[in-house]
Amino acid sequence: MENKIIFREMLSEIKKAADDSGGRITKEEVRRYLSGIPLEEEHVQMVFSYLEEQNIRVTEEGEQEEAPEEQEARSLELYLEELQNAGWEKAEEEQELLHLVMRGDKTARTRLIESYLPLICEMAGEYEEEAFPPEDLIQEGNLGLLMAMEELGEFESPAACRAHLLNSISRALETAVKSSQDRRKMDDGIVSRVNHLNEAAANLERDLGHKVSAEELSAYLEMPLEEIRDILRVSGDQIGTERQ
Repeated sequence: MENKIIFREMLSEIKKAADDSGGRITKEEVRRYLSGIPLEEEHVQMVFSYLEEQNIRVTEEGEQEEAPEEQEARSLELYLEELQNAGWEKAEEEQELLHLVMRGDKTARTRLIESYLPLICEMAGEYEEEAFPPEDLIQEGNLGLLMAMEELGEFESPAACRAHLLNSISRALETAVKSSQDRRKMDDGIVSRVNHLNEAAANLERDLGHKVSAEELSAYLEMPLEEIRDILRVSGDQIGTERQ
């Protein structure tokens, strides 16, 4: 009985230590915690399995920490595993759920949403957008689904409902990706303009022998003064000019 109490206390300490280390602990650390309890190796392995089930990563001593990209990929992999059994087995089940949702059945609505999640992951995987993490893109698809679910009562057939859901998910994904691409292009354009202005300011300062003003840059580059000031506001202190 005493050993069981000690064992439970040790498990609590191990979990706390892992939480303090960002959900990660080494096998050697676990063994040290358990060293005062007479356990067979198979029991130790069961402890490792238990910790993994609690989303605690049990590693070998010296194993390198996962890079942020690897952690994101692992989280996404776990998320996809959880969704494996969420989808329906037959098209008839989807039809029935759509019928029920059209009539306002909330339980069917929840089931239909869960069933569409794996499909959203699959659709999101078709896009390759480096600036948009996969899990964020999946979330955009989920939002598109939820918004479309609110409108199913307006349709007269399950087929129309399904088309509406798929179109809404696809549109949400495409909009998110396009916004990301447009934002990146805009950022690249701003960086290019800042660099151009900075180079001009440096050249003009060298020629004039003093920090240049926005008015001098405007005349030098034959660029509207307001545009110069807009770039200066964006760049902060990156461009060496006299404070206006």
